[in-house]
Amino acid sequence: MSRTAFVYAALIALGLLVLNSPAQDEPPIPTLAVPTLVPAAADVNASADFLPAQSAIAEIIAGGILRAGLLYNDPPYSEFTIQGELRGFEVDLLRKIAGEWECELDFVQVTRLNALDKLNRGEAHLLASAIPRYRDHDADLEFSQSYLQGTQALLVLEASAFQARADLLEQPIGYVMGARAEKATAIWSAQAGRTLNLQPHLTLDRAVAAVMRGETSAVIAEKQALRRVTSEFSESVRILDDEISVEPRAFAVRRQDAPLRAALNKTIQLLAQAGELDLLFREYFPDESYSPDVIALWSGIGEEALPSQFAQEIVYPATYALPRFKSGGRLRVGGILNAAPGSTTAEGLLDTLNRALAAELARRWGLSLEIVAGESQTAADLLKGEQVDLVIGMKPDWRLAAEMDFSMPYLLHGDRLMVRANSGIRGFNDLRGRFVGILIGDDTARSRAQAWADSINATVRYIQTSERDAALTLLDYNNANAIYADNLALLPHLEANPDALRLTDRWYSRDYYAIGLPYNDIDLRLLVDYTIQEMIKDGVLYELSAGLLVSETLPEFETVPGSSSFAGFNLANTANSGS
Repeated sequence: MSRTAFVYAALIALGLLVLNSPAQDEPPIPTLAVPTLVPAAADVNASADFLPAQSAIAEIIAGGILRAGLLYNDPPYSEFTIQGELRGFEVDLLRKIAGEWECELDFVQVTRLNALDKLNRGEAHLLASAIPRYRDHDADLEFSQSYLQGTQALLVLEASAFQARADLLEQPIGYVMGARAEKATAIWSAQAGRTLNLQPHLTLDRAVAAVMRGETSAVIAEKQALRRVTSEFSESVRILDDEISVEPRAFAVRRQDAPLRAALNKTIQLLAQAGELDLLFREYFPDESYSPDVIALWSGIGEEALPSQFAQEIVYPATYALPRFKSGGRLRVGGILNAAPGSTTAEGLLDTLNRALAAELARRWGLSLEIVAGESQTAADLLKGEQVDLVIGMKPDWRLAAEMDFSMPYLLHGDRLMVRANSGIRGFNDLRGRFVGILIGDDTARSRAQAWADSINATVRYIQTSERDAALTLLDYNNANAIYADNLALLPHLEANPDALRLTDRWYSRDYYAIGLPYNDIDLRLLVDYTIQEMIKDGVLYELSAGLLVSETLPEFETVPGSSSFAGFNLANTANSGS
């Protein structure tokens, strides 16, 4: 135990140290750390008023130390225990990141009042638990890829009649002042178009006690915090399935520190690919299910993410897209193919989606759409030369990450097995000694399939077929027991033979389509991401991509809570509102 921790412990033992109740999403716990302060009504943090030339990566390389700012009393993400130890999901995740980077890890205690200031002054290279991922923080910093999705939820008495949040619109609802629940209630109030009957409390245990006494009908807080504080009387309460807001957890870095953001993203993806995030999730959230869709893995990820692999200097755009949009009134899009109209091939269906997506972006932004042909040039060249504003239909690839950025995904695709509907085949274990069809032109399909067969010591045989004849190979020719291919190539056959063919449940790979963007133009990237997220919320993305989906819902793509307006653009769907 450090000398400071020892002194704190001694003072506690003597009854000389008095701590104010922490105002956040958890009940008071024994702690040696100064509690996180309740934020003032106004934001006292000031963003950096200069553009740094060097990424925090340069300092991490030079000193061999990663300084991570986090709250010391935010369980189960981070807490300083009575034993003088830091523990929690984000604490362990940061230790794994430092291990991947082969550097030391220095934890910096921050509060919600001083976290941004410590980040901008360089006292911390990143922030973990102190600043949640909400859209209204975008003017001050930026975030890594999310590593898990939390939720703000409502807790009610088990015996109450409340089943959904709509039942509580006129009821007194408790929340913790200064906690993330304040943002969630503001979003809920805006969505409902009415003022909620909110009752403030200093701590979550007091807010829950008010529900137990019948003084309030519900309390809103993070789901994990609600479970933690009610663990000893969980049979008396329940958490509504109708969540108030998703709450992505991500690392905050200085705005436009693209190299550090990229290093964090790649490391998060490597840890997800290796199953390390799944293990952490199961340890700290045993009552929740882990969704692999939360972490989108890029192509070309490799096997390591060392700080030395990333730039030490920050490169800023020569010009930014949003001022061009507002002055020129047009959106120039590259990457659109010239597939035959009405084509039902995978290429044709994808082209139809991409054209519709480009048109929808332009419509929501109030811009005219210009399709720019550029097949002879790479996407990065088109973006660097400012010949286009974005390139649609890109597969996020780490080999391009130093030249361009990528939006969040808008389409998931990957390898699946297509079998006859009446067969009992569920996967490669049922294909031992049988024939697997692979598509002509997909040069790596056999090796990809063989890797899965080898993983269970199964011997399978292969036959080639054209994409056009894949269904005939199974149904008429009876030459194969399954077809192994990207689901985009299989979907037309499933649609044409809905009663005769089906996909097995497992995804054997997960790949994504996204939008290619100019490097480090953060506001354009956020504009694109938030517009895609609005299209997810209002159902338009599902409508546009329905022909390329294998289920009745979209994958669990990341969504960030906040306003539907960004940088002067209204991102909401106004097609039917008369505006």
